[in-house]
Amino acid sequence: MKSEDFQNHLSIIRKFLNDELGKLRVGRAAPSLVEDIKVDAYAGSEPMPVKELGSVSVPDSQSITIVPWDKSILRKIEDAIRSSGRGLNPINEGDQIRVPVPPLTEERRRDMSKEVSKIVEQSKIRVRTLRQDVIRSIEEQEKNGIISEDDMARQKKEVETHVKDMNGELESMGAKKSAEIMKI
Repeated sequence: MKSEDFQNHLSIIRKFLNDELGKLRVGRAAPSLVEDIKVDAYAGSEPMPVKELGSVSVPDSQSITIVPWDKSILRKIEDAIRSSGRGLNPINEGDQIRVPVPPLTEERRRDMSKEVSKIVEQSKIRVRTLRQDVIRSIEEQEKNGIISEDDMARQKKEVETHVKDMNGELESMGAKKSAEIMKI
């Protein structure tokens, strides 16, 4: 695996963590809380995310509004949000859906902080798996005579440095999100 490919894969893992952490609510409204919820909008088609079915906006810090382009799917969007497991209770206002974002309880904040830890750990597992694949590739190149033993050692050291830096960055992102969640 080339160095650029390795860096690219690390960037993908960083983006994954950033996206997943963005979906967790911290007591204030954000479009990311509902944008990616899948809705069975039309019979015979794949479920679609809310952001593809209408405009999502945040009129104030405690609510989200969704104005679907097709008013006939209001109920389906409402049901999908309610059953998403995110603790949101949407209100169908006839032409739009308003989603009040209640303040988080202390217990819910702790649960969400644990969820952050799980997501960070998933990301770190992805990094470890990538590390194993790259190390295996480097060892195969040395075994096949493509690179020297010194090059192999240098490349392994570079990989370990990048992995260590990435794990530190992932931990930092998780700690920042946990602090944001726990802040009242």
